[in-house]
Order: sequence, then structure tokens, then C-alpha cells
Amino acid sequence: MSGSVSAPVLIVGAGPVGLATAYVLGRYGMASLVCEKYDSVNPHPRAHVVNTRSMEIFRDWGVSDVILAESVGPAWGNVVWKHTFAGEELGRIPLALDDVAHFESVSPVATTSCAQDRVQQALLNALREQGIATVRYGVEVVELQNYESGVSAKLRSADGTVESVTAQYAVAADGASGTLRTGLGIEMDGVPEFGRQINVYFHADLSPWTDRDPALLVWLLNSAAPGGIIGMDGKRRWTYNFGYDPEVETLADYTPKRCADLTRQALGIDDIEIEVKSIGTWRLASQIARQYRQGNIFLVGDAAHQFPPTGGMGMNTGIADADNLGWKLAGVLAGWAPESLLDTYEAERRPVAQSNAEFSVGNAVKMDECGLGTSTAAIADLLESQDPDVAAAERARLAEAIPRQRDHFGSIDREIGYTYGTDGPPVAPIYPRSHGVEGGRPPHRWISRSGQRVSTLDLITRGFTLIGAPDGRHWLEALDRVAGDIPCLPLLMGRDIDTGDEDPFGVGENGAVLIRPDGHIAWRAPSESASPEEDLSRALRTTFGAIRVGR
Repeated sequence: MSGSVSAPVLIVGAGPVGLATAYVLGRYGMASLVCEKYDSVNPHPRAHVVNTRSMEIFRDWGVSDVILAESVGPAWGNVVWKHTFAGEELGRIPLALDDVAHFESVSPVATTSCAQDRVQQALLNALREQGIATVRYGVEVVELQNYESGVSAKLRSADGTVESVTAQYAVAADGASGTLRTGLGIEMDGVPEFGRQINVYFHADLSPWTDRDPALLVWLLNSAAPGGIIGMDGKRRWTYNFGYDPEVETLADYTPKRCADLTRQALGIDDIEIEVKSIGTWRLASQIARQYRQGNIFLVGDAAHQFPPTGGMGMNTGIADADNLGWKLAGVLAGWAPESLLDTYEAERRPVAQSNAEFSVGNAVKMDECGLGTSTAAIADLLESQDPDVAAAERARLAEAIPRQRDHFGSIDREIGYTYGTDGPPVAPIYPRSHGVEGGRPPHRWISRSGQRVSTLDLITRGFTLIGAPDGRHWLEALDRVAGDIPCLPLLMGRDIDTGDEDPFGVGENGAVLIRPDGHIAWRAPSESASPEEDLSRALRTTFGAIRVGR
């Protein structure tokens, strides 16, 4: 039995990044068909860090409150090194920021910890409420081909039903283990597999220990069951992660009983009830696809880039991929943006992925001195030495080394400071009183709009936002003449928004700033111009990839 369907965009994979891409398209009224080979949202939690920029994006989409409701609370802001979970502490890094006022000057939201399955469910619920995309579970894309006018695919359901699909564009969001990238002949650059890990998802009541001292992540340095335990909800949901050698063992060797026994050893609690819910594995690698686009097919998320987990960059980089690509596909499909805009997706996002990969690998190397990686067994042996002087010396060394890992667990510059269209590194330092840089996200300030306290980030719309200085009305008039069908929101400081005595955008008395639909600064004029229409037209054409301005 077979059939035929069509959609503007076919999205392969209903993980967080695939769902996010569909959601962005839906914000512009663009339908998509999302196909997922598994039957439902994977209940096995994997990633859990939702960084500041992802939370800003979720806030814009209206799902940040749902994410926060599923997150662990701020009291869990500690990363701790221990011999066992219930045993001796060897050191810690407190993640809570001391200067709350400083933090609030950087963003209206904060990095949080929310299990990936909960993030995924929140996006799925939002997508269904939006009512534009079609999400089909238990449907595998077994063939995907490019044509000049679009793409075609074959779908196979669990009952063997085969359907053909045509679409104008396809988005491969099928993850690190997906096959679409390989089928397209796109190779990866970077560091190939350098390790494997088992990920045990279990339920247990650890409140006798966490009530006294909640810790988001506990690194365990011992010879019996080393690894890391992550609190997924601050209640009963946990993961225990540890390395294994695939040349000696397979995932099948790690039965639920064996994993429960290992978890008890890691906890250092013999009589605790452990309910193993699922057992997964992942391979540690740092690789970037050589190209993010082939014809009418685009790669996003782990299909395009794979990082080691040191830094929590994987899912967050993918969410930003979706935010970048989604509005561009929508603009081209709606006809208000040229096809050249789609070429800017790879040009903008691939350098960010390369930078994040270097950051993640650097963290992994640094963490080796604290027992994560090849040094685990050696450090555990020293800590458990029968010679008290040897053990004491190693504890003293760890006490000095652990604080040096702080940036691994949150780098605000990297999270919200990535930029597009520069010839230098794709990260600009975030200074609380800066005006932002072209290609980067605008600075967060609390301002007033229609009598309501809002963030400058709340001025972003489903289109371009042009903010004119108090004497910059001529910029808004020029935009009206050049924008055509491009969706735009003109705002005048002093009339539409009140920034007080501050100039948060660096536009002076008569300049202007143009902000893209994904919240990045497309262009800025610090003063008036003799030809505002020409300047704005050039800015839009540059953003659309029609011309490139030398820097």
C-alpha cells in the first residue's frame, strides 16, 4: 500500500532541533511535515543544559516558563567532585552567580537544567498548539533525493506502508546516528570517536543526601564505579554516566541488573532501591559536516555537528541552528527573501559550531586533570592509596585543579556572544554596557514600551525590527519605501519605546539599528545619512546574501 503527500518543508527527526525548526516555520505560517522513526518522544534523558541564549529563544517563543517548570531549582547550582555520591567530597564549583544585578544586566533569563525529554515534550506541545506542522511518529525516511525544483522522499511506516513525499526543502535533523548525511555523501571534519559512554537512566530516592546539599552534577572518583551522576529533576530522575571500551564489551553486556549494581557502587549506598528505566550509549567525538547544505537539503543539530558533552553545547548549538535556518526558509518560501539567503545559513552557523567544538574539546582536555577521561583510574588509585601521604597529596592537587574548570560549566560570552558575518572568531565578549556588535545579539536592557517594562530583546518580531534614534524618523520613512513585502516593525525611541537616558543600541540622536528576525543585528548607522534609502536597501541585500560587504 502506498500514497503520496506534499509539504513545503520535510523535516527528518523530531528531536529538539527538528521540532524547533518546525516551530520557527510555523511562526511564519509555513507548514512542515516532521517524520520521526521512533514511536514517541524518547523518555531517556540525555542533554540537560539549556543555556542562556536557548532560554532567550524559548522566551521569545513563549515556552521558557514550561522549561523552567520542568527544570531543577536554583538551589541545585553546584558541581561536586566526590569519592562516591554519599561519600567524601573532594571539591566543588558553585554555579550560582554572586552578583545578581550584574547577571540581570546581561539577560532577562538564565541558564537552567532541564532534561532533554522534557524540552522535547514542551516543544512538541507548543508545535501542536500552533497547529501548522504535521508530526508523524513511527515513520522512517528511507530515501531522500535532491531535484532542481525541490526534494522527494520515501517514507516507511512500522506496518510497512510506503509513501512518497515531495517538498521544496528538506531539513535533516536525524541526529549523530542518522544516515541522511552519509547518504548525501557529506563528510565530517574534526576529531573522530575518542571514547564511548554508557548512560543509565534510573529512578531513586536520594533525598537524604540531596536535601542537605543538592548538586546538579556529581563527579565520582573511585576505582569501583567512577563516572558522573546528574540530577534530572531534583526528585527521582537521575542519570549515571561512565566510560566503557567497545572493543572489550558491548551495550548488551550492561543489563539492567548490572547497571543497578554499578549505580549502587557509584552512590556508595548498598541498600538503596534502584529502578533502571533505560540504558543508552553515546560516542565521544568532535566533528563538523563539511557542508550544511546540499541542493535543497539542510543539516541541523547533531546531523551537522557533534561535540563531546564537556560544555553542554550540543543541543544549544542545534536550537540556534533551527532559529537561524527557520526564518530564512520561511522568507524564501513566502517570497519576501531571495534564494541567496539560504546560503548564509552555513556561512553563519558552521563557524560557530567549529568554535564550540574547540571549546568542548578544550574542556575535555582540562577536565582530564580532575579525573574525567584517561586519568580517572590513575587519580582513583592515588586517592585510594594505602599511603596516607600519597592520598593527601592527590586530594590537595584536586582541590587546586577543580576551580580551574569553572568556564566549562558556563561561559556567558560563548552562550550569547556568537556573531555572524565577521572574518575573526565568531564570539564577541559581552560587556553589560556595550551596544552590541553587528552580527551579534543586541544588548539586553530593561526599557518601557506602551507603559510595560520589557527587555530590548522583546522588540524582536517575525520580521525585521528597525529602531530609530529620537531624531531618526527619516530612517523609518526610508524603510517604508524600500521594504516592499519584507515584514518589518519600525520603532522610534522616545515615541514607541522609552530607554530613559540610555542609548542601548549605539544610535546616537539620529541613527538607527536594523535587527533580524532571529534577533541578531543586521546593520547599524550611528548617525543620519544623506541617502538612508540606499543604506537600508544595501543592508537588506547584504543580510539576504545578495552582496557581501568587505570588512
